[in-house]
Amino acid sequence: MFRIGIIGTENSHALAFAKIINLPDAKTGKHLYEDARIVGVYGPDTDSTQVIMDQVGVDFIAQKPEDFIGKVDAMMITSRCGSVHYEYAMPFIKMGMPVFIDKPITSDNAQTADLMEQAQKNNVLLTGGSGCKYAYDVVTLKNNAQAMMATNTFCSGAINFAVQRNSIYDGIFFYASHLTEMALTIFGYDMKSVLAVENSGTVVVTARYENFDITMHYTDESAISSCVIFGKNKNVYREIDIASIYDLEVEKFISMLRTGVMPISYDNIAKPVYIINAIIKSLHTKQEVIIEA
Repeated sequence: MFRIGIIGTENSHALAFAKIINLPDAKTGKHLYEDARIVGVYGPDTDSTQVIMDQVGVDFIAQKPEDFIGKVDAMMITSRCGSVHYEYAMPFIKMGMPVFIDKPITSDNAQTADLMEQAQKNNVLLTGGSGCKYAYDVVTLKNNAQAMMATNTFCSGAINFAVQRNSIYDGIFFYASHLTEMALTIFGYDMKSVLAVENSGTVVVTARYENFDITMHYTDESAISSCVIFGKNKNVYREIDIASIYDLEVEKFISMLRTGVMPISYDNIAKPVYIINAIIKSLHTKQEVIIEA
């Protein structure tokens, strides 16, 4: 049995993950993960921890992060602010414990690099970021883009997702991870640089690859996310449904615990943070910014 703890219950993701792991499936009435259980949660907000206790049932509510030590086999860090993820995740990574870190992994390049360095040093199983990259429509778009690239018929692409640049949860970082990780999944993680502009709250980014550019549209308050792949012989347009991403994220996390295989590499986990910080820098400088390795 994988005993799992959650830090950051003020995020709705925490309750969703706890329900998926601990409660029977609504359709089949069976537990999907009989070998895993959320055993403890930590707020620090006490109201949200009590909601999880009441609706899901856990063994304990931690009074501090250290309370998980000796009581869990893996951790999920789900706090809304990526700026606190480093301090919550690092002690468990140094212990060698498997960790899921919700989006964004952090909001700081140096902290991200240190987390990845420590995770590799301690052979830690690490995953997380945005679940949108696992959505069926995103995987389908990825397959279309790769097929065009393989036949030299790919030209460019454009993708959008709703982002609140001035969110109280670390500004653009709170939602930007979704679009950034979807774009990387579809068009590749070898993005080189970004040039960002803003108009009426929407941020449009030209992302440069070695042999092509794409545009990422961080659209303010848009209800629909979609992607267009431009090809020499055809264009592919698809709206992106993210309704199932919580289930997909849990599936990837539990599979990692079972198999010992990370669903995404350390470098790819870190890349979105570097890109978003490059976008922020480009907005300030009005210049093209090279993405850190």
